[in-house]
Amino acid sequence: MSRRVKLLSMNPTNEPPPPRHPRDFLDSTAGYADAFFQRLFVNRVDYDSTSWDETVREVEKTLGGNAAKVLSEPALEKAESDVRNLLADIPPDEGFHKKWAADSLLARFSYLACRLVKPEVAVESGVAYGVSSAFILAAMEENGWGRLHSVDLRPLRRNTRRFHAIAVPEKSKERWSFHPGSSRRILPKLFSEIGGGEIDFFLHDSLHTLRNMRFEFDEIWPRLRSGGLIVADDVERNGAFGELKKKEPSLWRVVRDRETHPLHGNKAPVTFGVVVK
Repeated sequence: MSRRVKLLSMNPTNEPPPPRHPRDFLDSTAGYADAFFQRLFVNRVDYDSTSWDETVREVEKTLGGNAAKVLSEPALEKAESDVRNLLADIPPDEGFHKKWAADSLLARFSYLACRLVKPEVAVESGVAYGVSSAFILAAMEENGWGRLHSVDLRPLRRNTRRFHAIAVPEKSKERWSFHPGSSRRILPKLFSEIGGGEIDFFLHDSLHTLRNMRFEFDEIWPRLRSGGLIVADDVERNGAFGELKKKEPSLWRVVRDRETHPLHGNKAPVTFGVVVK
């Protein structure tokens, strides 16, 4: 079976990609401007960091539970296998740039965090292929409850839109809500829609600029329950993640390590942040 046929078979309804909204272009343009400004004026930050193994032990100690048991669960193994096969079947000239997909350590940690925190409400910014979404939803399936709210810009290119959130399994979509648009526009409205209650888990993997990350953390922190957890990718790009340390969380760590079993491509260095309120 050809790769193209296999990809089409992943979407048995063969639904067309969702149409663009006029605000999509404006949100994307604002994002590009923000990223350009950061390249010119915002310095990267060399945070003190810990390894994956050390951070897992500290999170286990803070939240309780058995991390080793969770990381050996068949549901996690299946999520990894499904995503790895899916990404391998996407031709390099189609879809998003593969580097936009969550790396293996961030995805695994998201699964672990959701199994330990057992969130009723989880929110993520950034979707692309839906890799992190798939791992969070797999954890929720194991927990037996929870809902994931994902916020992301709809891709402008029609061919790319066909691959948006393609990793999210059909069986998990009853637990999943997608909110199209920039986090700056969507997050305040989202909290009103979900009743203004507390959230248990937040994953930042959208625009990694000081302005955007600071906005997202400022929106999330007051609504994050005590013992709730934030995971943020690529925190070294600016100082926004360091500002969370001033709020005196139960745990604040920056993970810097290297993949051993990547979901795509070659083994690569990985950096992400972890905060427990």
